[in-house]
Amino acid sequence: MLTIFGAGIVRAASTYMGIAILVTAITIYTVGIFKSDSSITAVLQQDFAERGFGGMPQAIVNAFTYAGFQCVTLPTMIACGTPLENRRGCGKAMWISFAMNTVALVLSIFMLLSWQSVYTAVEGGTTIPTLTACNAMGISWLTTIYGICLLLCLISTGVTTIYGFVARFEKLPMFQAINSAPVRSAIVSAFIIIVSMSISLVGLSNIIKYGYGYCGYLGIAVVVVPFLTAGVYKNRAYIRAHGEAFPQRQEAEKPAAVKYVKSTRPAAQCD
Repeated sequence: MLTIFGAGIVRAASTYMGIAILVTAITIYTVGIFKSDSSITAVLQQDFAERGFGGMPQAIVNAFTYAGFQCVTLPTMIACGTPLENRRGCGKAMWISFAMNTVALVLSIFMLLSWQSVYTAVEGGTTIPTLTACNAMGISWLTTIYGICLLLCLISTGVTTIYGFVARFEKLPMFQAINSAPVRSAIVSAFIIIVSMSISLVGLSNIIKYGYGYCGYLGIAVVVVPFLTAGVYKNRAYIRAHGEAFPQRQEAEKPAAVKYVKSTRPAAQCD
């Protein structure tokens, strides 16, 4: 339903769900760290004493794989996002995003390290270790919050990803006979949802074990490397030719006698 009424609805829904996810996640991880019988300091000291820096190469590979997996959703975010005016705005947005994700990710790692001995001892506990840890704490409201957080994460990612497909495929010739934009969006959304649900039948464990890793490698190849090479070159070339705030300058150069009306359609749906 959220994907068939345009980018504005998707942006609003993703924003509110993102705030709720951040608040609930930080709450869960903070409580989990302090409720653990093993202090994070002792866990880190023991791990370092046993392995030292031996696991560093694999950790670096895993970091890039995780980044690649996260970057798979970048094209869909661009499809429903609001264009920023200049490099300063882009940099500011990315630093804010970096800070929020870093805080949540570091807290989650500390919390999972503290409860590692618990969820590794339970059959199936490593599939969703945070849920296993929440159940082990015996705090019912924390388990409920995590369930809400997990559901919001799935819906938020699903909404932006599905809308990315909608923006990309709804203009195909096979849909031109359908005049209603919401109907076209609904058809594409339904198709992507059916495909996603079909893939989910292989099981969550297999998706986490194989799907996440392969998506990470794919993201590095088709998103990260092109963005850092061809993307940087094209951005710099565009700025040299047009300046950073080209849309605003173009607006100022429009003839005064011509009246321009802002479209009510999402940018991704306009020619």
